[in-house]
Amino acid sequence: MNETTPPAATLVSEPAECVAAAARILASADGPDRDELVFGAFASEVAEALQPHALAVDAGERAKCWTAVAELADAHLSEELRLRLPTEPRVRVSLAQHRDHALLEAAVALEAPGFLLEDGRLFARYPGFREEPHGLADEWFEVVAEQVTVPLAKGLRPRYLVWTGVRRSDYCLEYSFFVPVEGLGAEAVRVGVDRLAKGRSPRKRRAVEAASAPAFDVDAAVEVRAEGAVTVVTARLRTEELTGRGAGRWSLRARVTLLGFTYDLPLKAPRGYFQRLGMPIGLAVEYGGHRSLAVRVDERATWRGLSRLRVLDFRK
Repeated sequence: MNETTPPAATLVSEPAECVAAAARILASADGPDRDELVFGAFASEVAEALQPHALAVDAGERAKCWTAVAELADAHLSEELRLRLPTEPRVRVSLAQHRDHALLEAAVALEAPGFLLEDGRLFARYPGFREEPHGLADEWFEVVAEQVTVPLAKGLRPRYLVWTGVRRSDYCLEYSFFVPVEGLGAEAVRVGVDRLAKGRSPRKRRAVEAASAPAFDVDAAVEVRAEGAVTVVTARLRTEELTGRGAGRWSLRARVTLLGFTYDLPLKAPRGYFQRLGMPIGLAVEYGGHRSLAVRVDERATWRGLSRLRVLDFRK
């Protein structure tokens, strides 16, 4: 056991202690503030008992915990309060109340769900969603007025990065990736680059209100197509758009709009081999510890650099 591993007793007792704390709050919830107290207990103490670390607890203790959560939900959780819960705890509490422990534990273990965009509604694809044997309500899985930055970013997976074109005016950086959303239209996805200040790394992922989403410094042409439960996005960035703006570094990014939010996400380097050096000479992609891609334009790739090389060649 290393210094960061909690003692076994803590692992066993923690979820049960959270449920017990919730039970004490709920037992005393009364008066005009009752609904807020009930909501707070399920959004905090009960939600904490249903975190992934609870799966390290002995199976028998887990079953007791899940049953206790179900009984608390039976006694105290109205449908109105259920639908106020954020999607993740709402799904977990509802599956506990459904008393399908295998399905609940699969949902707790899932690091990042995919999504379905349908008729203006967004659903998180947790285990049990629209699975015929279970008959669970769509509303349990609906994302309402909340951001999904983390699962969206985790589900964004690179397919490939290649350089295309045979003439300077045709050179492109082509990058393709999966977005973990079914039903995503072309109007909801933009890809492009933002110029990086000297010495700066690509900005981390973030969400902004869709109405105030910033434009890219340079936009790429984008194609999207459906592929099962995901959307495939292929972007083509004309390198002449970069080399014509001088030497520098550029962050390659996607902006995905879902409901009222636009998610600004750095695009990642593919795993395995890919060609880092592009055309014209002096153009390359690079990445750091988080694999966020940046396009580097050296002066020799710019028109100024090209003119200087021609002058030097003429003087020989």
